[in-house]
Order: sequence, then structure tokens, then C-alpha cells
Amino acid sequence: MKYLIVPVIMIMLFSCSSVKVTNNFDKSIDFKSFKTFSFYPWDKHNDELVSEYDKRLILNSIKSTMEKKGYTYLEKDGDLIISTFVMLQEKTMNQAYTNHYGGWAGYGSGWDYGATWSYGYGYWGGPAYTTTTISSRDYVEGSLIFDVFRLDEKKLVWQGVGVGEVNPDFSKRDRNIPRAIGHIFRRFPVSKK
Repeated sequence: MKYLIVPVIMIMLFSCSSVKVTNNFDKSIDFKSFKTFSFYPWDKHNDELVSEYDKRLILNSIKSTMEKKGYTYLEKDGDLIISTFVMLQEKTMNQAYTNHYGGWAGYGSGWDYGATWSYGYGYWGGPAYTTTTISSRDYVEGSLIFDVFRLDEKKLVWQGVGVGEVNPDFSKRDRNIPRAIGHIFRRFPVSKK
């Protein structure tokens, strides 16, 4: 697997149904005890992969999602600090489809075991044919990784990861990026207020 390095590409345009989400969190923490959140400074590596427009869209989507969960955004020093990391990888999908045709069946007549003439349905094991079609398709897989730290202990308390195929249709990014982020943060330990 190769990492894709491309200048300023707009990413995360997949629909929610194709986003695979994983998360993990510190189960000993009461997430309702936190009241505010801030963003960790944007990683410069992300700027190689994400346009300025998509950066704002990602950060605004996180902000909106966290505010719906009852948290208040602060420019700095929130109870929770959210770090965002973006990764793109070139991948190839291979598929094989096999058709198998064999033998023939039919209707006819002949002698049965009792030495009497009879009619019926029978099977004749004629030649078998097998065809396999193999196809491959190149695509880009995008990952959004969110790390949430508690400010007072500088400790990671939650991580959410969304992985999906990048959709090249840029016209849908205004809808798909917020939906994908909402899908990832749906597993954050605090429900919407």
C-alpha cells in the first residue's frame, strides 16, 4: 500500500453508508463532566491533502456536532482538545467472477432397470465449461482520525476513525463531509442534547 501525496486535494466525499467507523475511549471517564472544547493546531501534513475550503468545512462540522452534544467551543484551553489527522492511500480492488456450465438435462426414453421401456427426465454428463472474469479498479481511500484529549491531564480519552472511498464528485462535499463527521462522532460517549 502506498501513501498518496498530492497537493491540496479535496477529500472525504464519501457517503455515510460507505464509511467504516471505529472508536475507542476511556470508560472510566464521565464525558458529561466536560463543558468546553477547543481545537489542537491544524497539522501541516493535512494541508498537503486538504484544501482550505475543506479544512473549514471539517472544523465547522466538528464544532457543530460537539455543540449539539452540549459542549461550548472556546478558541483555546477548552476542557477537551480535538486533534484532526487526514490520510489518503491509493488502493486497488480486485474482483473475480466465475461461471460454471456443465452437463445437460433433457427428456427422452430408454430402458429402465426392470427391462421395460419408459419415458422420463434424465441427465447426461456432457462437457463442462468454466469462465472466470477478473477485473481491477484503482481508487483512493480516505481516513479521518479524531483524537480527543483532556486538557488538564494531557491524556487521550477518545479516538474516532472514519475510513471510506473518496468520491471524486466535488459537488457533494458540502453534504458528505458533515455527514461523515457526524457518523464518526455518533459514537462519542455523549448523546445529543
